[in-house]
Amino acid sequence: MKLKDFKAAAIVMLLAMPGAAQSAAEQLQKGVYLQQTAGDLDSAIQIFRQIVASNPAERVFAAQAQMHLAQALLQKGDLNAAATEFGVLAANFGEFHEMVAAMAKQMAGVQQGRTFSKGTVFLSQGEPDRYQHRLTGVALVAPPGWQLDGDGPAPNEGEQVTFRARGPSPNVYAVAVWLKPTSNPGVDPAVLLRRDVANKKQTMSRYPDWTLRPQSIQTLTVAGQPAISAIADYTYEGAARVEYLIWVRSQKNHVLFFGHANPAGLSAVEAVVNQLAATAVVP
Repeated sequence: MKLKDFKAAAIVMLLAMPGAAQSAAEQLQKGVYLQQTAGDLDSAIQIFRQIVASNPAERVFAAQAQMHLAQALLQKGDLNAAATEFGVLAANFGEFHEMVAAMAKQMAGVQQGRTFSKGTVFLSQGEPDRYQHRLTGVALVAPPGWQLDGDGPAPNEGEQVTFRARGPSPNVYAVAVWLKPTSNPGVDPAVLLRRDVANKKQTMSRYPDWTLRPQSIQTLTVAGQPAISAIADYTYEGAARVEYLIWVRSQKNHVLFFGHANPAGLSAVEAVVNQLAATAVVP
């Protein structure tokens, strides 16, 4: 048997063992497998809590379980719970300096103020933020250099997911996705898209001079669904601004990717929004 096959078989046997028959080390291995390989965060969290509560004689296993517990909660997007469990790690396992410092670095990357209630968030050290919207099933991945910022209700009975640049982004002011489930059986999505583009100005009354560039309108495909992109110009507090938009329609969902920038940032905002749309799964 090859080493790789042996390891896989060992993990399968370990997962099948009852919890009481496993040592803290074996339980930890099982929890980490569920967290990092199987993606079963809820089961992993339960195991990590059990290890900590069992107060194993070798404290390193409890410390590692506590650290992985905070990480798994981060991956779920439960930022408040992750912060609480990190506090337990720092307070109860302070002798494991490197472990606490590594987790502190991960926590520092999660900026305060990000609130998610409309979807499931997956945050992982060194990996792009991922998000799945519960109501529509639309899945997204943060573009390079950007992170998930929050979600919530939006105009026109929709919901919105916002993104934030991880570093300075002087020319790009906002990137977001508006989502809404829809049902138009028998109607060609391309017809709905053309209507969306034609009606967009009506929703931009706060910018009276908001105007699409007719020559910028292009048909394309996003996540296997028909889409239209366009550029608009408007004025905000006396300054010229641009907006780049991508409308997407499926039989189940209506989605709008968009970003705002100053004119010098048009290429940058187009790149970010295009990268975001390229990651999308639109049922």
